[in-house]
Formats: sequence, structure tokens, C-alpha cells
Amino acid sequence: MTYKYLKTIKLYTTILIAGLISLNCSQKEQNQTPKGSKTQIDLRQLADVSEWQDDKLTLFVHFGSYSRLEGEWQGQLTDGPAEEIWARSGIFLNQYERMAREFDPKNWDAQKIINLARDTGYKTIIFSAKHHDGFCLFETETTKFNSVDFTPLNQDIIAEMADACQKANMNFGISFSLTDWHLPSAYPMSEKHNTPVSPEHHQTNLAQLKELLVNYGSVSEVYLHSGINSPEQSLELRKLIKETQPKCLISNGIGNNLGDFIATEFNQSPEFSLSTPWIQRSSAFENTLAYHKRTDNQDALSIAREKVREMIQVISKGGNYAFNIGPRADGSFSQTEEEIIKHMGRWIKVNRKAIFGIHPNPLNSSNPNWDLTTKDNKLYIFVHSVPANETIRLSGIENTIESVQFLGSGIKPDFRQMGQTHIIEWTSPAMADPMQLPVLEVTFKNPLKNLLRNPISVNPGDTILLNYENATKFRSISGMDQAANIPSVIGLKWNIVSDGNLHGQIQFKPEHQGRNLILRTANDTIRLTLKGKEDNLIRSENDTIETGKIFLTPAFYGCLQKVHINPNGSNRLQVSNSPWMSINPDKKAPYSPLPLSSTYHYLEVESENPQQFCYQISANDGLQVWLNKKQIMLALNPSPGDLMTKELVLDLKKGKNTVIIKNYNRLGSPDYFKLTPLPDAKWLKQSIDIPADAKFIKLGKDTGELLHSDIGLTDFSITLTSKN
Repeated sequence: MTYKYLKTIKLYTTILIAGLISLNCSQKEQNQTPKGSKTQIDLRQLADVSEWQDDKLTLFVHFGSYSRLEGEWQGQLTDGPAEEIWARSGIFLNQYERMAREFDPKNWDAQKIINLARDTGYKTIIFSAKHHDGFCLFETETTKFNSVDFTPLNQDIIAEMADACQKANMNFGISFSLTDWHLPSAYPMSEKHNTPVSPEHHQTNLAQLKELLVNYGSVSEVYLHSGINSPEQSLELRKLIKETQPKCLISNGIGNNLGDFIATEFNQSPEFSLSTPWIQRSSAFENTLAYHKRTDNQDALSIAREKVREMIQVISKGGNYAFNIGPRADGSFSQTEEEIIKHMGRWIKVNRKAIFGIHPNPLNSSNPNWDLTTKDNKLYIFVHSVPANETIRLSGIENTIESVQFLGSGIKPDFRQMGQTHIIEWTSPAMADPMQLPVLEVTFKNPLKNLLRNPISVNPGDTILLNYENATKFRSISGMDQAANIPSVIGLKWNIVSDGNLHGQIQFKPEHQGRNLILRTANDTIRLTLKGKEDNLIRSENDTIETGKIFLTPAFYGCLQKVHINPNGSNRLQVSNSPWMSINPDKKAPYSPLPLSSTYHYLEVESENPQQFCYQISANDGLQVWLNKKQIMLALNPSPGDLMTKELVLDLKKGKNTVIIKNYNRLGSPDYFKLTPLPDAKWLKQSIDIPADAKFIKLGKDTGELLHSDIGLTDFSITLTSKN
């Protein structure tokens, strides 16, 4: 069968599948689901992840036609990931197809993966159903480029894996690339693989995901990755998954903040501890997920020690942990990788009580010598290194210790208490531990109480300011796609110590007028609509402000977080050898908009005295702002392609202030940038009463808003006074 014939079949099949999907999701139905409607809010309602969080450990498997090459092309070992060898090695389509036709792993056995996962303690297996090369490990009507129709193997590997998981009572999930280098409508192929998904490509993705969700039993998770979905495409994918398998969890790779949980890039840790469900994905080898010949003959024990420590650091911060393996061309595991995972498994078996179904570190502080987890009345201490004084000191716990013992050996060190400080005397665990990471189980007489972080006392006569700076911040990762993921703050909390009722005066910017928030205390939940009255001017009434000319750079390619210029440079001319040019704000921008590009704007603001001043910024899909060399804003547009408008309050110093503004254009839309001074902008104020014994004030977004998006309240404050 010729490639031309295959291509024709593939094209007609794609059109047929697209038509069938269109019948199920008619234009009439789409028109009846306007933005903000009940159906859309239901789709954005995140799933219950409590059981998923208790399971803690997940095994990833990357296996596909690329595995046949084992990272080698034409006798040369490649430098990049083995799973991306097609794009990185310049292999022609007909060459790659000839290679894929010989995909015949004689030693492939789904039960071997089950045994390895079960022996190690993993509760879930995530299998790569389709990677960037478009080769499907399942039978599909969308393409013959799959393990059943295209290869001598003639087996549906996903069916075998799903069946084996079901028999072993293990969760089964899939990893699915939104990029497909084998699909003509997805060209051009790029090793960056973060390119917009065309309408035809999206229809194929929908069709293949529907097959996976309908034909293979229960699917616990779908990890989507690569490709840039429009908001409509992300919503359509979520609708398909949730309507087909309502309990299936979706990773943030779906894009546009519609994931149930955050999955980090492989071998990358989040910048902050996250408050939303998250999982860190890791592989034994830094630069490949599929098996690569250059990973042979490495020190399995030292890698296992490193990965066990990484795993403990993740779960002590509240995350889940996924470890990746890549079978060889014949379906077997490399000796190095198998030894790594078995070393880890033996340690996990001994210390499983401290790993599964636990809660993260309950203390207000961390210690470089150990990590902590907790469950009920037990605290688990993972001892990375013994302190020089050979004691472990735990401060801030009121509970009384009942016993201390090492997991595994059961040896019981001595302990004593001094006020709220517990001291455990170090002794040898007297048990051989190749991981060199002993675990202490500390049992208290009562369950550990929630410990107050940074309590704020409000006494009669006090006036206390609660703002963004002194709040405990709940964090996530907000993103439209992998090219634009940024840290986000999704909620604010202040711990309050007060005996009486409290009166609050809320202050916020005009742009937040009419916004709905949820305010919670220990005993109350208040739906708060911001409807303030105008108060003082944001600027000082009699001081002068002079906004200078705005200068512009050419467009730079790259994601929002990539910094193309030096915001800490001594002058505005340090711009990667590209000149700034003055722009006329009343005329069209001199450069044509480009997808995935950014322009930088520079201005100077002269202020007579230190004061605040408000500007309105119109922008495209992302904003990054530096004031006097310090970053003060990093924000994404929740509706990419539409105009984004922000009000920015600058804390100006006396004299010259430098401002650099980055405008990110994700989709190549018309240039929306505009900066407007608002000299008459006023703070809005609103009163609220806080009942007695509040214990805390927690501010969150309305339930209709996306979980991972930023709350955007950097200039929000509450002034508290006691009513008694």
C-alpha cells in the first residue's frame, strides 16, 4: 500500500470523523452556550481529587515507534530526547514510516509493567497512547499509522495495558500529544511542538480521544501535552472527556486553565509550593523519556537515591510524584532503569505509612536536614542528614509526644519536650538502608492541630491593614498552554487573633467594581460583590506627574516568561542589539503582529514627590511590567485574542521612574497596546463586618472563575478595627 493511498484514506477518514463530531456538537448547541452560562460553568467545575492525592505515586511509560531507534539514527547517537528523534534528526517522512513498519517488540508484555508498578507501590499507570510523531498504540479509524494496522506486531497495546490494569485493580491513564507530526493538517513539523492546533488537527484529536475514552474501559487521567489550543478547543476537549468519563481527571496540558490538576514539565519543580492539586513528573535521565542507548551502564543506586529524595520533597509539599520509564525496542526494560525503580520500590515498601494517604508538612518552617509528612496523630520525619548536635528539634507543636520509632527497624530513640519544642535524640536506625534515608514515626497523644501561620492580633483600639504583602498566598500555575505557564496567586488568607467583632474597610481599584469574591472565616462564608463608593484620589492631589514619551522595540519571538531585554540595564538602549524607537500613541504600531511574539515598551515618569499613580494598560495576551528595575506585574489574558485591559497603580519615587512593559501576543492578533494615564482615578471603598472568633479571613475567587487563574488583587486591602 503506497503512502499516497494511505494519505488519501487518512484525509477522507479525518473528514468523516469531523462530520460525525459536528453532528454531536452542532452550531446551534454552541450558540446556546454563551460565555458564563451554566453549562460552561459546569464544565469548569473541577473533579474530586482527594483519592488521587492520597495515592501519591504514578508510573509513566513512554513507548512507541520511536523506541525502535533507541536514540540512534544512521549509526549516530542523538543528543536530544529519543521520543523526538524524528524532528531533531531531520528524518524524512518515508524513512520514518519505513522504520515504524518494522516496530515489532517481541518482548512486550503488559503484565511486566503491572508487576514492576505493583511491586514498587505505584497505584496508577499512565501510558503514552500517542506522542508527537502521531503513531498510535491503539486501533483507530483516524489513521492507519498505528500498532495494529501499520506494523507486524498487529496488536492494540493500549487495549492490553488497560485490560492488565483492570485485572490488577490499578488505575489506568493515558498521555496524549496534541501535536501530530504525521498529520498533514498539522504541518509544518517543529521540534518545539508548541504550535497552534489547526481546526482539522483538533477534529482528529477529538476523534482519537473519543476512541480512547469509549473503547478501553475506565480511564482515570488524561495527560494532554504540546500544541496550543484556543479557548474554544480546550473547552470542547474538556466537554468530550467529562461527558464520556465524568470521573476522569485532566492535566493542565489541556490549556486555557481548564485542567483539574497541574502536571509539571518532566524533571522540573514548581517555583512555589502549590495550593491546587499537582504532580511532579520525573524521569531517571535528564534529557529523554523514551529509552536511549546513552543511558546504559549508569549508577542505578545513586540515581535511585536522588529520585527518592526528590519524591519526598514533593509529597512533603503536598504534591504527587510520577516516575517515568521507557522500554527498549524489543519491549523489555534496560537493566539500569529496572534497577533504579526496584531500589526505589524496596525503600517505599518499608516506609509506605509515611507516603500514602498523608498530608504535607504541617509546620510553618522547613529544615534542610529533613522533610515532614503527617497523618492523624502521627508525624513522619525523613532524615536526609543528621544534625551536628545529633538532635532533631521540632518547634511550634503543642501536642504531647507519646512515642518515637524508626519505620522498618522499630528502634525507639529517646525524646523530651521543652515548652513547644520537642527534642528527639539521634540514634542509629540499625537497619541497612541503601537509600540512606531513614524515617522516624512520631506519635502524639492527639491529632495535630492546624498551626497558625503569621497570626495577626487585632485588639480594641487597633487599626490593622491586611494587604497583598502580609497575606498567606495560595498558589497555582496559570496558563493558556506550555508556552505561557506562569505562577499565579489564586487566593489570600490572613490569620486573625481577636476576641470581638471586627469592622472592615475594603479598598480596591475601579477595575474591580462589580467583581464577585468569596470571603470565608472559621464560621462564615460570605459572597462578596465589590460595590464601593469613590474615596480618595490614587495620586497625591497637589503633586505633579509627567509621563514621558513611549519607546518601542521590534517584536521578539518566544513565550511570555522569556526575557529578551535586560530590565535591570543602566539605560533603555540595552536591548539585545536592537534599537528602541519612539512611537506615536495615536498612530498604528509600526510592526506587523506575529504569533508567539513580544514587544517591549519603555517610558520615564517624573514625580514631584513619592506617591501612587494609576495607568490603564491595553494589551494583547500577556503583560509583564517592571518599575525601577523591579517586576510588579505578570498577568495573562483569560480570553486570548481579545483586548486585555488592566489598571496598574505605580508606587513612584521622587524624581525619574523607569517603566518597562512587555506586551505578549500569543495569536498574532492586531496590536492592542495603549497606555493611558488616569490622573483622576480614585480608590473605591466598601464596608464589611466580620463576626467574632473569625480566626482567619480567606479571600477567594467566585466559583465561576477558573481555578488556576490569578486572583489579580495586588492593590486590594482591608483595614480592620475592633468593634468592641
